[in-house]
Amino acid sequence: MSTANEDKAAKWQKTRQLGKAKYVMYYGVAMWGISLAVLFTAIEWLTQQTLTPSWFTIRIIVFGIIGFFIANFRWDGNERKYAPRPANKKR
Repeated sequence: MSTANEDKAAKWQKTRQLGKAKYVMYYGVAMWGISLAVLFTAIEWLTQQTLTPSWFTIRIIVFGIIGFFIANFRWDGNERKYAPRPANKKR
């Protein structure tokens, strides 16, 4: 494994200590959901000079769900990618 991959694997091991539920809630629902809801609300403000509270609520819910799935897939992918490999046994 290259040094860059070893660094990423070490970072993942540290992140992995959060646990899957906290990882998904923090990186998926909070980071993706809130960030995208704020971004699209800002676009709404810039293009229409109006804010619709019900749309903001809908965005939080929809982007939170999308973020949940994104973080879930990322967790599973990182688990497969950086999982400790068992040593090869000689027969």
